[in-house]
Amino acid sequence: MIPSKPLFIHQYPDWTQFRYNAQSVMEALGQTRLQEGRLIGIADLADDRQTETQMLAQDIVASYALDGYMLNLETVIDEIEKRNSAEGEIRNWIGALQNARLPLTEERLFAWHAAIGQNKVKSFRTKENSVETFTGVGAERIPLEMGRFLKWFECSSQDGAIKAAIAHFWFLTIRPFEDGNGRIARALSTMLLARSENTSRSLFTLNLEIFEHREEYLAILARTQSGNGDLTEWILWFLRTLRNAIEKRERDLEDTFKKMRFIQKNQQKDLKGRERKIVEAVWNKDLPDIFSVKEIASLTGTSHDSALRDIQNLIKKGIVRAESKGGRSQKYSLV
Repeated sequence: MIPSKPLFIHQYPDWTQFRYNAQSVMEALGQTRLQEGRLIGIADLADDRQTETQMLAQDIVASYALDGYMLNLETVIDEIEKRNSAEGEIRNWIGALQNARLPLTEERLFAWHAAIGQNKVKSFRTKENSVETFTGVGAERIPLEMGRFLKWFECSSQDGAIKAAIAHFWFLTIRPFEDGNGRIARALSTMLLARSENTSRSLFTLNLEIFEHREEYLAILARTQSGNGDLTEWILWFLRTLRNAIEKRERDLEDTFKKMRFIQKNQQKDLKGRERKIVEAVWNKDLPDIFSVKEIASLTGTSHDSALRDIQNLIKKGIVRAESKGGRSQKYSLV
């Protein structure tokens, strides 16, 4: 007797009645929301729009890389800065973030897909769609399944972070288009997180974090799509990945605030050209935090003696200090 093939999640009659372990998910959600709130507060203080543009570009590039498409980061940054005149695929991603409150409709999805997909016809797929060992819902079911998905997307009162995780999974399980489903699913997560955080700014790079754990991401999706409707593992993974992305941004902002405090403390001190260049090189990571005279000489294009005088002048001004180890290998750092 030939054993029957296991069912995909969408082959169960009640497949969209998703379940999860409430205690585990709520504990993870509490940690996530605490970190989100803290990040939003310090991001508002930093108000670093240039870095936010770079993060949005990194997130877009990472999302495309997850689908096997390589984009040039600098080109994407240039497109983001064009805003309304950007290429369609970039403009739609910006719209998912900046116009997150606008309803998600079939027409909006068709426009997104037309901008990124090879098939420019504004319609759902009409044939089977598979990835690895998983096959999406039958083409004949897509209009009904998408109608149910869109109604839930706009009307469900679930917490936004959990909703972002479920929407991501649900859309990738339907696979309504011939291509581009992954990028659209990740844009939908971005949209729901922006709604829940009440922001139109890029605060962290979730897709970059997903890309850095791509194999784990694909494995958990596959397991859950071959399950019976329990999304606990997927939701917990999504929330943990979100927290990791937030933590990385918080660490970056800590450096930003250190720099802000340093500048505020030393703004009355008269820094000469090379002195200012040394300080900025450390903050911009063009020099290590702990540096040598030789490295300063290389940076400023001067002799060893001139570089040493620059360092000594910065020590007198209270901006640089000598590390404890002296002699020929003497090192220095900013105060």
